[in-house]
Amino acid sequence: RILCARGRDVSRSRPHRPAARAPPPRRRLAFIPFYEAVKPESSTRPQSPKKKHRERPSTSLSCALYRQKIILRTQTMTRAAIPMGWIRTALIPAAAGACVALYPPRHTLCESKGGGWGFFGKRSIASHAPEASSIAKMPAIKMYQYEICPFCNKVKAVLDYHKIPYSTVEVNPLTKKEFKVTKELPEGHPAHGYRRVPIAAFGEEIVGDSPVILAKLVDEMATAGVINKQTHAEWKDPKVADWVKWCDSKLAVLLFPNLTRTYGDSYQAFGYVMDAPNFTMVDKMSNLMAGSLAMWLAQGKIKKKYAIEDEREALKECIGDWVKGLGEKSFMGGDQPNLADLAVFGTMRAVEGSPTQAFVMMETELAPWYERMMLQVGDRSNARTARLAE
Repeated sequence: RILCARGRDVSRSRPHRPAARAPPPRRRLAFIPFYEAVKPESSTRPQSPKKKHRERPSTSLSCALYRQKIILRTQTMTRAAIPMGWIRTALIPAAAGACVALYPPRHTLCESKGGGWGFFGKRSIASHAPEASSIAKMPAIKMYQYEICPFCNKVKAVLDYHKIPYSTVEVNPLTKKEFKVTKELPEGHPAHGYRRVPIAAFGEEIVGDSPVILAKLVDEMATAGVINKQTHAEWKDPKVADWVKWCDSKLAVLLFPNLTRTYGDSYQAFGYVMDAPNFTMVDKMSNLMAGSLAMWLAQGKIKKKYAIEDEREALKECIGDWVKGLGEKSFMGGDQPNLADLAVFGTMRAVEGSPTQAFVMMETELAPWYERMMLQVGDRSNARTARLAE
């Protein structure tokens, strides 16, 4: 019998309640790159042989994409709470960087059983670097560039792949005073008055326009012995030339409206000016504020000029054409990258670390090929070092 405080019998008035069951133990989830399905660590179900699983990207690529995923999610969550866009633009990238530093992805490069380092066993970069004697025959190369220009990065990818030293000069997007190098050329010179990037100096010879620069670079490499006659002939193949033209006329055109899709994206893309060693602080701040606004406003004209309705879907379809052309091959050149691989990789490298790159890696099948190209080409530290030393 159950008595209340006043002595009344309340046994029949209270229904019987079964004891509460203990909650099931929480299952720990392993971190997987965000474009893959998250699966329990203890899952032992056999994988279906029909399913094709994507290769995991390298740690550096995963961290970059992981950071962009945090930025995209934080922008969505704070859009209502913080209505002023410039505050979000300034604070969210910093907060995302802090999150990546405090809570980095838990998958890292680990030593495999077969030797070497990597997720899939032994990995080694092919020994495509030419001999030092061949590189010594190359003229001194200087690039006048924008850091985020896809046409500039296309040329630099060829130089980085063959480990050819070069220096870069960052052009001021507002004043463009660095273009005086073409203004001083004689009037009959093909590059006289040329005011676009890239501009390349092969020793004393000035060359403008990326297709002309690329053709000149390939010929110089063949003359110096950096590439052999067979590779030179393969790179001159019409099919390879068609992909290089596709890269200029299709892929590079679609990257600009995607890179400047919103003012926040444009502001983030233009942040490279803060690292330009030849810019004063006034140049850096004026380019960051005025340049990002100008790029954001110009993307509407680009879309209208090329009849682009949805820049995201157009880019996704364009990348799909490249992936379809690859098929089952590791590279478009087979076992080793050819000029088409280097051109597309360099063009895509222009948006590295941006929301556009995160979108491409999430929504397309480009990530495995892009990672293989990263291992083959290497980083761009040699260009930055030469630029800072200069």
